[in-house]
Amino acid sequence: MTVREAVPFSSLTTLRVGGPARYVMEIEDVATIPEALAFARERSLPFMVLGGGSNVLAPDAGYEGIVLRMRIPGITFTKLDEDTVEVVAGAGASWDELVSEAVAQNLWGIENLAGIPGTVGAAPVQNIGAYGVEFESTLSEVTVYDACAGERTTIAHDTCGFSYRESRFKHEPHLIITNVSLRLKKRGAPQLRYSDLAGLTETEESLETPSRIASAIRSIRARKFPDLATHGTAGSFFKNPVIAEGAYRELTERFADIIAEHGAIPRYPMQRVGDVKIPLAYILDKVLGLRGYGNGHARLFENQPLVLVADRDAHASDVDALANDVAQKVFDATGITIEREVRSIPIE
Repeated sequence: MTVREAVPFSSLTTLRVGGPARYVMEIEDVATIPEALAFARERSLPFMVLGGGSNVLAPDAGYEGIVLRMRIPGITFTKLDEDTVEVVAGAGASWDELVSEAVAQNLWGIENLAGIPGTVGAAPVQNIGAYGVEFESTLSEVTVYDACAGERTTIAHDTCGFSYRESRFKHEPHLIITNVSLRLKKRGAPQLRYSDLAGLTETEESLETPSRIASAIRSIRARKFPDLATHGTAGSFFKNPVIAEGAYRELTERFADIIAEHGAIPRYPMQRVGDVKIPLAYILDKVLGLRGYGNGHARLFENQPLVLVADRDAHASDVDALANDVAQKVFDATGITIEREVRSIPIE
């Protein structure tokens, strides 16, 4: 097992900021995990798991611990019955490659999650979601290596603690995800309720297959999100707020003039009765006019203000300061406390 020392997080994350990690180990198979954990125990150092680094803000001070960089590969498809296919993927496999392979086989379930960067192992941690679909809707089970028990175990969907951008894996870092099992369908129906997709159907673009939906979503994301090859970004930096119906009505009354000009604030019912999710981008753009708003070497992306971009000279402190600034502006204008979708690595 290769061990690298003093590896800058700017080379490990898509935001391209952050100081050095004390050690980095590439985990290419499950058998190396106990060895890596023993290495950490011998040095009395903490460990953390990292996939593609597309949803992480690393501190300028770095991390005085061991980064286990998941690289476990593999994607297999197994027919379970006439309508169901099980997909098992290694934690280090590319999420978007998994989507591509699934839609190429005309399988339904994850086509709306096309274009999301990162690895398969990171998907359940964040319960990734986009365009009306969440990862957990297709999950069967997660296989983990339990660092406390020193053994592999399987965690069924119902015990993963999923909610909007949440799971137990966020709060139980000793559960190291090694494999994910999904159930996809040969027959399905397009999920097109979000305006970007509904607008395409109105222009008579056919979105009747998983492949066409995935392709359309990649095109939408290409317009809204900066290119990771040229920009430091973690994609959507904040969660969309979930508020009570009463709070939503208050917003519509308070910003009636803005709504008259730009249209109603979109609302999406949540599982909990009485709660709705609203797009933070509407607040940032229509209410606050923050497209392109900058602070130091970081700014909100001009095409999608929910996305935070770090320039080449940025530090983690620039990103953090801008995020705090934006959160305060949203609270001052609406009374809503917004949460970050991007996870911050603690300073050990």
